[in-house]
This record gives sequence, structure tokens and C-alpha cells, in this order.
Amino acid sequence: MLTQITPRCFYLPNDHETDRPCLGYVRGDRFSLMIDAGNSPAHHRLFLNELAAAGLPAPHAIAITHSHWDHTYAMFAAHCPTLVNHKTQEHLQKMSRWAWDLPAMEERLRTREDIRFCHDCILKEYPDLSAIRVVTGDVVYHGSLTLDLGGMYAELLHLENSHADDCTVIHIPEEKLLFLGDITCDDLHHEPRCIHQSRFDALRQSLISLDFTMALEGHYERACTKEEILASLDEVIAETEAILP
Repeated sequence: MLTQITPRCFYLPNDHETDRPCLGYVRGDRFSLMIDAGNSPAHHRLFLNELAAAGLPAPHAIAITHSHWDHTYAMFAAHCPTLVNHKTQEHLQKMSRWAWDLPAMEERLRTREDIRFCHDCILKEYPDLSAIRVVTGDVVYHGSLTLDLGGMYAELLHLENSHADDCTVIHIPEEKLLFLGDITCDDLHHEPRCIHQSRFDALRQSLISLDFTMALEGHYERACTKEEILASLDEVIAETEAILP
């Protein structure tokens, strides 16, 4: 069910069963923005159906937080432009050449191009692997991109972090809201699972400098305050063995 965070910002909650992340939505006076496309056409359709049920218009564009499958594999089902930073585009270009059958997927596990958790969730989300189609973004930017949605802005900011080299946050200044995607997570895609301390510290400083009071993480059940986000970062760094890049 669609959940409202602020007067003009909403999200569809995550679903752990097949690793579906939260999908965000910002309603401007002229344009609406979706945050992340979803992990499959079914996930994407669910989001659009929830918007329609709430009387909200379909998005005019989709801002992608990073290239991981659960945030991007529904891009080909979208009927509006997708916005990605240049690193996300590079990763999507690589994945668009992947074969989708069990031997190819097992080989990517062997070469560590993919990890077991994603592998298993993809098999749950896609009973028919031939339905997977990875596409690249329609609009590519470097560093940052600001959108005028009408009466409010969306700032897409590519920030240094420990999770992936292409993570972007979406800052909605007028609502004092930040869509984080998975940027606060540790590095799950390289063994051993780790925190890269210098990148993690850089992210923390970036978040401190941004003006927001609420934030939504990609796989968390509710929006959190800025104080909660910063406190959780401090807990992670205290509990996890830091590995310098």
C-alpha cells in the first residue's frame, strides 16, 4: 500500500520476499518523479496501480539510485524517461549484455560478478528467466542533476559511499526529505562483506551537510529522521570491521 511521508512525497514499502526495495514518488505542480523503477515489471505495475488507486498521476520520469538489479530491472517496462548517473549507465551497459539462463547465472556466481542472495531472489521474482531485459538509462548526468517539478525541486546527487560506486540520493529540499536508495549499506557485492571506512566517512559528512529532516532507505520499512540515519551509520561503523580501500 502506498504510504505518505510528507504532503507531496510517497513510497511503496519494500518486500523482503524477492528483495523488492521501496519505490518513491514526488508530486510536483507540473511533473511527478518516481524513485527507482523496481526489480521487475510486476513490481513496477504494482506501484503504478497504487498510484492510480490514490488518485495520483503516473510519473513523468524515474530517478535511479544505483544499478543493482532490484532497483533497475523494471526500467524496460517504464513509459517515461529514466535518469541515471554516468557510473550507473556503465554498469547497466555491462549487465545488458548478460545472458539469462541458469548456466550463465551460475558462472557469474563463480566469477563473483553476482552474489548468491541476488541470484536466489532473481529466481523467485522471475520464474521465466527469458523475461529479464536489462536496459540503459535515457538521460545520463555527471555528478548531479536538478529537476524543477513545479513548486518543488528534486536534486539528484551522486555521492561517495561504501555500498556501490554509482549510488545517488534524491534530495527534495522543500519537503526536507532524502531518498537514500541503498547508499547507507555496506559493500555486499565483494567478499568479504565490508565497510570501506574512508568512503563511509565521506558519506556521513555529505549527509550531515544536506538539509533534510526525514529520509527513506531502500530496504527499510519506514522513513527515519536525520538523527536516526546518522546514529545508524555510527552503529554500523562501530560494529563492522573497517576495511580501507
